[in-house]
Amino acid sequence: MSDPNEALAAYARAIMGGVGAERIVGREERNESWREADCEVTLRQRDYRFDNGVLVRRAIEMDDYPSELACSECWITYEVLELGMSPGIEPLRKSFDNACREAYWLRYHADAAF
Repeated sequence: MSDPNEALAAYARAIMGGVGAERIVGREERNESWREADCEVTLRQRDYRFDNGVLVRRAIEMDDYPSELACSECWITYEVLELGMSPGIEPLRKSFDNACREAYWLRYHADAAF
């Protein structure tokens, strides 16, 4: 028997402007920043409302600390806040410690459809 749940990756891909982006019917954004030790930290949260009532938050927290890494550390989280008319979404929350890991996850799940 197939799993009726939808993939969070499909919603994330739409948020990033890929397949399904036309299903986003609303967006709210909140930004804040603060000093921590010797760097400035910025948090950007965007809540995306889809045409089926699903509400997903994408949050990115990053600092301005110099890094020599090809993919510098930041904290990215996708979180389902409301299921709307969806039968279920898995996982309900997914976090990454850099944008390269997020991009890999999105590519890995590229075949997941809405």
